[in-house]
Amino acid sequence: MTSRVQKLDELYKNGRIVGRANYIFTPEIASSIGSIHGSSFKKDETIVIGRDYHNDSRMLKRGYTAGVMSTGVNVLNLTECTFPLLEFTIRRFGASGGAYFSGGHLYSEDVGVRFVDAGGIELAPLEIKKIIESYNTYPTQIRRVDPRRVGRIIAIPQTQDVYIKSLEQFVSKKIIREANLKIVVDCSFSPTGKITPLLFNEVGIEVIALNTHYRERSLVPVPSINTIKNTADIVKASNSHLGVCFDVDGSRLLVVDENGLEISFEDMLMLFVAYDKGIQKAKSSTIITTPSISRVVKNFIKESGHPLKLVENYPGELSRQIRQERACFAAADSLKFYFPNYAPISDGNYILLKILEIMALQKDLISSITKGFPKGIKVNKSIPVSSDVLQTIHNRLIEFADEHNLKYQDIINELKIIDDDVYVNIKAALNRNAILLSAESDNKNKSEKMISELSKIISKF
Repeated sequence: MTSRVQKLDELYKNGRIVGRANYIFTPEIASSIGSIHGSSFKKDETIVIGRDYHNDSRMLKRGYTAGVMSTGVNVLNLTECTFPLLEFTIRRFGASGGAYFSGGHLYSEDVGVRFVDAGGIELAPLEIKKIIESYNTYPTQIRRVDPRRVGRIIAIPQTQDVYIKSLEQFVSKKIIREANLKIVVDCSFSPTGKITPLLFNEVGIEVIALNTHYRERSLVPVPSINTIKNTADIVKASNSHLGVCFDVDGSRLLVVDENGLEISFEDMLMLFVAYDKGIQKAKSSTIITTPSISRVVKNFIKESGHPLKLVENYPGELSRQIRQERACFAAADSLKFYFPNYAPISDGNYILLKILEIMALQKDLISSITKGFPKGIKVNKSIPVSSDVLQTIHNRLIEFADEHNLKYQDIINELKIIDDDVYVNIKAALNRNAILLSAESDNKNKSEKMISELSKIISKF
């Protein structure tokens, strides 16, 4: 069943260490990684560790913890938590760094480990490669301590409450409460279910919370087309004002309006640029985003008076650029939004609070607020598929993109294929068994060619 990993490069994917637990990512590897990572800190320093609900993440986290302790480094143990909560805890307690184990949406059958620095920012791919190089020359880079100096494990049970109180302080709680909003929240069988319903109850929002409990990992990524459809249907049936589906790590979310229709990443980005008070007050401050967004959105940002900087979406890169540029806002087309006045990270709970604050201040629904935003000129196509294909389309597209070395972004219910200056969004339709393709490029012929090629591939699934 297991295969011995000779080089940790085998587990390196898109700037992170990722692999299927017990097949290639074993507890022994996790312990070695913990020893290597722990050796990069001074003795008796403290780091924060956390994980999602799943037992494979728990197993690998425990192996990693043993390795860290062996180097004389202490561990603040969050057990199951969201990734933003771990980042918050590192900053709140002045820890030296941290690590987070999660299945994530992009690698639904795998577990990935993310390493975080003292500022709560994910380590750059270059730093991850240093860990990989140390593993490949193991044990030459390892520090072991006397048994009396082995690191301690420390529980921090009140962190969640502190996090919730902190989030509330960054929005107009009174205005949100007075708007009498009702929302549907899909917590995606993740630790978000322990935090989000409590947070929005505190703020005064009526919440219909779905999938707050633990469920064994499935082959289909969560949120899946079924859980998204379910959320959209409940929004309409309950006359709610908004619905959201969280990613399992809590760092981002998919938004549906009161009609059960998805709000696109680009409309979300323009919503914040146009209506967020903090961004509007910082007119001369830079906004950072990824290169593969529509030209009309880039122009929208520039016309709003903000300098624009385009940055590739590597792990932690937007957070580092926020600090370097003293930016007022950042957004990655993987549905991540960064509000530096709160923190240089993407936090799904904070993103949702900001959306509700804008709706409350504008006294309007998100569909109406975003209706007038500019749209790019796109080539569109719809491909009927079976319900079975619809369920597995995300994984199949990722496998195809990996096989053909295509660049892509995971956008929960969409996959954005990036080929030179052509961007193609492929998403599952919520109201019928079909795949929707939408391509944008300055060259319409390129868009049509890419749509045609991808249509043939999807038709074979």
